[in-house]
Amino acid sequence: MVMNEPTHRVRDVFRAGFVLYTIALLIATHWPGIAIHGPIDRTDLVIHAGVFFWWTVLLYGAGLVAAGPRYGRGCFTQRIVWTMVAGVAFAVFDEKTQPIFGRVEDWTDMAADSFGVLVAGGVIWGWVKVSGNQ
Repeated sequence: MVMNEPTHRVRDVFRAGFVLYTIALLIATHWPGIAIHGPIDRTDLVIHAGVFFWWTVLLYGAGLVAAGPRYGRGCFTQRIVWTMVAGVAFAVFDEKTQPIFGRVEDWTDMAADSFGVLVAGGVIWGWVKVSGNQ
């Protein structure tokens, strides 16, 4: 059994983790009045990048984007690209919906989210290339 098969147990763990992480992310980013203070100016941007890095890793591991028999095992680059597109789209959705809950939409947060997604895509691509687990 190969990790890229849709019925692999590791894939199920990634899917459950992705769903729970997404719920926690949406609660944290939409809860009114949360403020992050840290040792550096705009610590929240580092957190945004890190949070979306892991969100993207979980999404890729869950195999919910560009996966299945239609794509085959050889299209991992396509999976990574579409996972990153989904990540940036989710970042935009996340920021655009925050004003509904009394939060502030911030383009720098969106940029940090997107940076985390792009770094995750690069790390995934490198890991897949090195491991040979396409």
